[in-house]
This record gives sequence, structure tokens and C-alpha cells, in this order.
Amino acid sequence: MKKLLLHKSLLIRFISLYLTGLLLFLFAWFISYYFLPEGVIRGGTAAAKFAGNDVGGNLFGEWMIILAFNLFATVIIIIANISTNVRGYPLGYLVPIIWFIYYGILLGTNSFSIPMPQRIAPSLTVFGRSGLYEMASYILIAVATYALPRHNANRLFFSTYEKIDPETIASLSKSQWTAIVLAVVILLLSNLWEARMIMTV
Repeated sequence: MKKLLLHKSLLIRFISLYLTGLLLFLFAWFISYYFLPEGVIRGGTAAAKFAGNDVGGNLFGEWMIILAFNLFATVIIIIANISTNVRGYPLGYLVPIIWFIYYGILLGTNSFSIPMPQRIAPSLTVFGRSGLYEMASYILIAVATYALPRHNANRLFFSTYEKIDPETIASLSKSQWTAIVLAVVILLLSNLWEARMIMTV
């Protein structure tokens, strides 16, 4: 699996990391839908507090709120990737994986700040929502900036850090820059889609 996640092909890295996140998302969605109470984490996270419980005054305002949060998340991914490799894996890979799991729990428990009329059981209808496309943009950012870490670590917590020789750090290629631009475009469109869905709740 490591060979796929760190493959020289950006497309293979993307598919591998996205499918990993998708499987964890489906597992989290299934468990939370069938075994957790509705609304169990509503309003209990920093993301929820940032988003608030009220719909924005208009479509553009709601879009900007959603976009600001998601752009902040992409910055976190890039910073994590620049910061550290953990046993060879870019730290930024962990961020979208956590978001996949978090989204599965949100969906399964209907814990959104602005809840849906009812919970959605695990099904392919999720591809009719914006969430998995937002995740795709996160994954694109992660795999496009995977070769930038400044340090190596042997474990995630309480680790010793070894500085990487700056001359060995790769610069972003044309395809990686293209992937970043594509990720931002996907994020813009999926966030607009999400804003429209919220405004019609």
C-alpha cells in the first residue's frame, strides 16, 4: 500500500489515498448511522462553531463561509506536508483521512450544524451531495504536495525529528501545480453546491 500512496504517478497516489479515505468514510457512516444517536456531535467541534447554526443571509455569504473554512483546511494539509514525514508518509495525508471519517460520522448521525430533515442511510445517494467532491480536492492537495517535508519522524507523537537536507527536497512540477489549481476549482464548485443545498433546507 505504501508503494501506491507514495507512487511517482500523481494519479495513482490520488486514487490510492481517495479509496482509502472512502472505505474509512463508509465504515464510519455505517457505524454512526446504526449505532450512534442522532445529533450526537452537533455543535461540539471547532468546525461547527465556525460554521454556526444559522444559514447565511444569501447564497454568496453562505458560499464564502463554507469556502473560507475549506481553504483553511487545505492550508493545514500543505503545512503538514511541508512539516514532516512520519515513517515515510507525508503528515498531510492524515488530514483528509480524518475528514473522511468525520464526514461519515456527521452524515450517519445527522450532526450537521444545520441538520437535514432526517438521517441518510448508507447508500450511493451520497454522490449526489458535495462532501465527497470536497474530499477529492483535499486529496488532490495532499498528493500534489507530498514531496515537500522538511523533517522525518519515526512516529506521530513524542518522536525525534531528523532534518531533511534542503537540497534533496523536490520542487513542485507542472502536473502538481495543475493538480493544485484543479483542487481549488473543485473546492469552489463543490462549496457553491453545498451553499445552495443549505439555502434550500
